[in-house]
Amino acid sequence: MDGRFAALAVALCATLLGCASGAWRHARSEDSISAYHAFLEDYPDSRFGDEARARLELARIKKRPTRAGAEAFRAKYHDPDLLAELDPFIEELLFRHARAIGTAESYREFLARYPSGPLSTRAAGNLAYLEHDGFGGDLEALAKFAEEHPTSDYASEAKRSVSELRLRGATAFDRVGVVVDVNVATPGADRLRRVFRDRAVAAYATAGIQVETFADAESARESDVGAVLTIRHEEREASAELEKGTMTEPAIVARTQVDLERVGGGRAIWSDSFDYRVPLSARRDDVSILFGPGSHSSYWSDPDGEFFVPVARWSTEASARRALGFSKPVSAVDVSGTRAIVLFGDGDFEVYDFGDPERLEMVADYRRDRDLARFGGVRIEGSQVAIFGTDGIELVLLDGEQAHRARVWGREEVGTVNDAEFVDGAWLIATSRGLLRLGRETESVQTLVPRPIVGMARASGSRLAFTDGVSLFVASLASLQSGSVDGELRLGRGFAPQRICAHGRTAVVIGARDAAWVDVESATPRLISRINAKDSGKILGASTIGDRLFLIGPRGLQVADARGERIVDSVDVEARRRVEAAGRHLVIVGDKSLQIVDATPFVAPPPAVTDGEARSYGAAAPNFTQ
Repeated sequence: MDGRFAALAVALCATLLGCASGAWRHARSEDSISAYHAFLEDYPDSRFGDEARARLELARIKKRPTRAGAEAFRAKYHDPDLLAELDPFIEELLFRHARAIGTAESYREFLARYPSGPLSTRAAGNLAYLEHDGFGGDLEALAKFAEEHPTSDYASEAKRSVSELRLRGATAFDRVGVVVDVNVATPGADRLRRVFRDRAVAAYATAGIQVETFADAESARESDVGAVLTIRHEEREASAELEKGTMTEPAIVARTQVDLERVGGGRAIWSDSFDYRVPLSARRDDVSILFGPGSHSSYWSDPDGEFFVPVARWSTEASARRALGFSKPVSAVDVSGTRAIVLFGDGDFEVYDFGDPERLEMVADYRRDRDLARFGGVRIEGSQVAIFGTDGIELVLLDGEQAHRARVWGREEVGTVNDAEFVDGAWLIATSRGLLRLGRETESVQTLVPRPIVGMARASGSRLAFTDGVSLFVASLASLQSGSVDGELRLGRGFAPQRICAHGRTAVVIGARDAAWVDVESATPRLISRINAKDSGKILGASTIGDRLFLIGPRGLQVADARGERIVDSVDVEARRRVEAAGRHLVIVGDKSLQIVDATPFVAPPPAVTDGEARSYGAAAPNFTQ
């Protein structure tokens, strides 16, 4: 009897073992989370159980790889076969981590671990680029880099910069033909033609560009001018319609279309249209509605008004990269190396690597728990990200593509936070309660300046520029801690300084209407130039690269001369709210967009252009966005 039971048990075990073996072979062939999970449910105590549990964890890491998960797996399991399968995922994770951090040191650490892996060549190219600060505007260095490191994430953009420098020389012009086409049925058509023409002549004369007027575009193209500016205008009656959720009354609508094209070129350098609307009752048979009551200031002279004449000296459209759109409004942007951090009003942010700005790639993101807090500013310093606004400030730590909130100072502790900068190892914040210094390891708050500070920026070294809405102050942290400032430039309540954009030894102070470019390197701030909004339009953001001042606003990206006194170039960009400089690039955000502009052609001297190159660009300017 006992023998029969023993034999039956052996047979049953053999059957179960055979079933487990078959099930295990099936799970291994499928190699998925569901297959390993099903196996462990049916055979939890089989001899394959330990490996099944290990492979279940590995399958989960493969599906959603994280650096923390991979490192935890390596610490827990030591089977060489399992680690060999995991290793390619770790290499890719660490490479993504290096891109998210975006520093030369992050790529050195990666190459120390994977000196000859599949991604090592790409990493070595990225390291070379970052070690040399993107090669600035050195044409030969950029060309050599692109040739020697074709797999680098920065190689494509290096090639574009080289081509654009050559394009600038080949497509430059100093004479523009102006064509004004006003519909003959428009009241006061002759006066409109004169005003449009005079404004075009004045705008180009200020930039040092000669203007010749023509009756039509065909005549202009057949002349020896380098570009043609065409202004088309018409006025028509419009019926009532739904606009932005509101029903409008019947009206007279004026539309002005402005196009700037290089003779023989491809894409337009600039193309924009401007609309002006008045009630039907404002119509007059002999006068355009653009000269009616109130229109003179709102359409022609007010910086907030729409119409302007775009100024360009070459095919600047090639310097703008394709814009990236978002589903919700953007509040702010900051840059570090080749990383752009885009903040949304709810506190979420996304980090993009713009090594190839034509193919922006998100390398990290942060999704904040939903509440009523709103955020309007962002600063990134190494692995720390500060987000701030009316509800205080929060510090978020980046660990490669991972992010988590570390510390919080609420509105009840610091008030409304207008700006933040990392100086000498600590965060300084400009707030409605003053200029404050946050504790490094604790939630302590030290008051450095006991008056509301509306704007602040870090200049060269650890020098700080800040404003109380009347004056611009410059100070070091040591001076502030001793209760003093190094220098003051009084700008006045009429100027009403609000925001400060600093880069190197200079800062741009944006006021209620105008802006001031200031040298902040010396003890006493020195005014370099004042930018009048009547010439530049409303200024929403500014930055500098080299000795060039760049402005962003409703008129797109505008480039001032070396003295900061005249607008001499512009780029037709989609994003028009904030701009930050990074290396030789400008990072711009709009209401729901991110766009990169290569500033290299504006700051570097163009190379000599051969007759052959000039002729090759004569038919059509190449499209560098491909």
